[in-house]
Amino acid sequence: MIQRVHIELSRVQAWLFAVPRLRAMVGANALLGEALRVALPNLAREAGRGWMLSPSTERYPAADPNDPLAMHDDPAADAKYGIVSRDGGHFEALFASGAAAFADAAGQLLRANLPGLSFRVSIDGESRTKCQVHLSTELPVLAPCEWTGRGLASAIVEQGDERPAVSLDVARRHEAARRAEDGTAVDVASLLRAKTTLQNLERAQELKELVGSGYLALIHADGNGVGSGLGSDKSDSERAAFFHRNRVLLRRAVKKAIDEYCPATGPAPLIPLMLGGDDLLLVTRAEIALPFVVTLCAELDALQKESTGFKLTLGVGVVFAKHTIPIHRLHEVAEQLASSAKRRFRGFKDDEAKRSVVDWAVFSAAWVDDPEEVRRRDWLRSNADDLRVLSQRPVDVLGETRIDSLQGLVRGAGQLARAPRSQLRYLVEQLSRGRALSELAFAELPQELKVPLAKAGVKEPWRRAGNAWITALLDLVEVAEIGRLGRSTAREEAAHV
Repeated sequence: MIQRVHIELSRVQAWLFAVPRLRAMVGANALLGEALRVALPNLAREAGRGWMLSPSTERYPAADPNDPLAMHDDPAADAKYGIVSRDGGHFEALFASGAAAFADAAGQLLRANLPGLSFRVSIDGESRTKCQVHLSTELPVLAPCEWTGRGLASAIVEQGDERPAVSLDVARRHEAARRAEDGTAVDVASLLRAKTTLQNLERAQELKELVGSGYLALIHADGNGVGSGLGSDKSDSERAAFFHRNRVLLRRAVKKAIDEYCPATGPAPLIPLMLGGDDLLLVTRAEIALPFVVTLCAELDALQKESTGFKLTLGVGVVFAKHTIPIHRLHEVAEQLASSAKRRFRGFKDDEAKRSVVDWAVFSAAWVDDPEEVRRRDWLRSNADDLRVLSQRPVDVLGETRIDSLQGLVRGAGQLARAPRSQLRYLVEQLSRGRALSELAFAELPQELKVPLAKAGVKEPWRRAGNAWITALLDLVEVAEIGRLGRSTAREEAAHV
């Protein structure tokens, strides 16, 4: 009897940020790829271990010639061995015998290669092994890990001029980062990097090195409605074809966006941290983050112009902050923002065209507060008959001529490049003080500011939306200012030296 072993990795991104150093995060993703895409398949194929794979009799999709990673993603070739999934945090294989023995061996492999990562192993849907904690086997030295404070300082790593004593887990991640840099890593993000302009650029070792005096942007993107788009009555091969199509589309769109915003030489302005089936996580310099999202979603849309059936769109969250904010906190906020974008997507009517949605937040303080609390406090103003909402977010990503889309806001921000910044900021400050005062401030603007605002798409400060008044000014000015975040402070500090 054929038995199906399914392995699901969980809380992967939390595990990725467990060591809050950029190089360690890149290495952690490389370890994930090696375990999921190489180690587990090789283990399943091993002869004489007490188990035997069963080739699938269904017709799985072949590699897509348009896929940048076609030679690394061929479901039909995998299915000939009985391996039916090894992407997106899942591994699944069919066994003619010894499924239980393989499940036990796979659990041991994951505990050894990915210590601390949660996973679940099931056979024909029945859970067999669940791991949430791995007890360290490090040598009993006394000093703690210098990078995390957790685990014992059992190895020395070299990074620039530093030679910190770190735990074995950190050392393993650091070594995997070296493989990502020299092109021998097999995770999807590293493989795609080798197909883009990133392959020739210098990769930052730390977040500070990536952003300099500017701000950091963390982008979290996830596919909208992917589960419901598949349906529940599909065969294994139909499910494989569906997920294969989605991940190929996303890879092609990501490659396009990377190539557009990376120079031919010099330091890389962005670093992909994780690329799964329909999800993406990357860090970038603040000034290119929102244009990157526009290009990503525009390319994704263009690739599906002629296709029918399910359309892959993204719910995107982007958080902007100083690089000194703990990266795990930035990720929590980016996930919240992506969830906000996905709620808007779920609110679309059945007869509306499905489209990508984005939400973002900018934090200039030394900590990142809960975005929902910040918005209730700062964006909602009302009296008995006058409800005002100071932001349009979340918004559609695409819509070049619309000031209520990210694409329109990015285009409009370009019109404000030479506009007087102090007057723009003053105008935004008036929005919270009442509609009459803000309309008066808008009416008194000089022509040198009214003209670029009109070209950006703002001819009036407020528009009616249901039972509320809403404005595009705060969003527009914030998008225009993102590229300057941290720069003026750095110049002021330099001037006092």
